[in-house]
Amino acid sequence: MLNMLRFLARIKKKCIRFLKSGLLEQRARKGYYAVDIDTDVMGLGARIVNMIEILSYCDIKKYIPVFKFSYREKVNEDYFGELFSYKNLPVSILMTLQFTKIRDTSDLKWKNYDKKLSLTIAKDLFDKYFSFNQAILDEMDSFVRKWFLGKHVLGIHYRGSDKITEAPCVPLESLHKHVIEILEKEPSINLIFISSDETAVIHSLMSLQLPVSVVCRQDAIRSENGKQIHLQRQNSKTVINRDAIVNCLLLSKCNYLLKTASLLSDCSVIFNPTLKVLVLNAPYEHVTWWPTSEINKMENWHNVTIS
Repeated sequence: MLNMLRFLARIKKKCIRFLKSGLLEQRARKGYYAVDIDTDVMGLGARIVNMIEILSYCDIKKYIPVFKFSYREKVNEDYFGELFSYKNLPVSILMTLQFTKIRDTSDLKWKNYDKKLSLTIAKDLFDKYFSFNQAILDEMDSFVRKWFLGKHVLGIHYRGSDKITEAPCVPLESLHKHVIEILEKEPSINLIFISSDETAVIHSLMSLQLPVSVVCRQDAIRSENGKQIHLQRQNSKTVINRDAIVNCLLLSKCNYLLKTASLLSDCSVIFNPTLKVLVLNAPYEHVTWWPTSEINKMENWHNVTIS
């Protein structure tokens, strides 16, 4: 019985791929590949990675990519447009397009376009088709001017108990140990920027008597109980996404990045492929995809070796 259910599930998935891919190709005959990533499961980092895979496909097929980000929360119909601006796509065209809903790129029959990507290719693809909304850039620039100018900044992105199903948890004591050793081995670092979904993580780092200042963005929503904030339906996706994208860009502006497993801070490396990165843990093998697979092989922080 169990084998039959698994067989039927595989058949259903293949049918979904066939139907959605066919519908997208049919609608793309006008030149526009309009995809609505419609799921509450994925956070912003995963959506951006899926988006870049689709950009790779569109670039080869000579389609113009167009996106929506949808959620069960329907307060706003343009969550994508709150974050990104199109290059060379008239608003009049955008209003006429028919979008095809997918949960992620596994709903599509084309495969392995992530294998054609690298960090630099992904950055070029993003810059070719999109920019960040000016309000997002203004907030990032304001923070950078206030805190980062003239500094060598260690950016830290820590995902804790909400990621234990995807990667081994890094204890706070281990994070603290790594930070102290990095400051000893990199004396040029004179500021720490910390980004985390968990309030306790930020408080713990700020409570250490470190020889440099620690700053963070005042996010509107953080977890107080270790649960993933983007999975809690009462939390506004508009607010969560803005917190996420600004932190992602601020991490990309640091000189060094110390991170735990997270596609959001992986995207920081996409937006700055020259960023020096040290990864504290890796996702379990069955949930390791690009760009994590590439970032975890990077060796661009040569003079820091921490066990």
